[in-house]
Amino acid sequence: MQTIAEFMSARHHACDESFAIAEQAVLANNWSDAEAAFNKFSTELAVHFRMEENELFPALVSAGGPGGPVQMMRMEHAQMNTLIDQMAATLTYRDAQGYGGLSETLLIVMQQHNLKEEQILYPIADNILATQREALLGRMQMV
Repeated sequence: MQTIAEFMSARHHACDESFAIAEQAVLANNWSDAEAAFNKFSTELAVHFRMEENELFPALVSAGGPGGPVQMMRMEHAQMNTLIDQMAATLTYRDAQGYGGLSETLLIVMQQHNLKEEQILYPIADNILATQREALLGRMQMV
């Protein structure tokens, strides 16, 4: 059976791939492809955040997991959502330079965030939630 770390890390990689496709389309001034790829990315990321915020984080904290790091991840989600909203506006105005700057910032935030989750939080979740893992993964897939 897949671990929480494996499942959620795969979601990170899928989001990263969609993010890169959107960025390449913006750089090529292919705005219709850029909007489609960005919408796919932002939807995938929103689903990922809901999996964590509605299922994983509450289960982890209620099982005695670390509340501080979970709260930090929630704050970083909010920061990323703000950047995504700003990026969506740059797409509306076909502002490649604005998109590029925001994209660079989001990439750094995402990389740091994902590293903390993949190296620290997900392994903790796998240990603390081992007996509930199968049910939890099932609920997360339904988000």
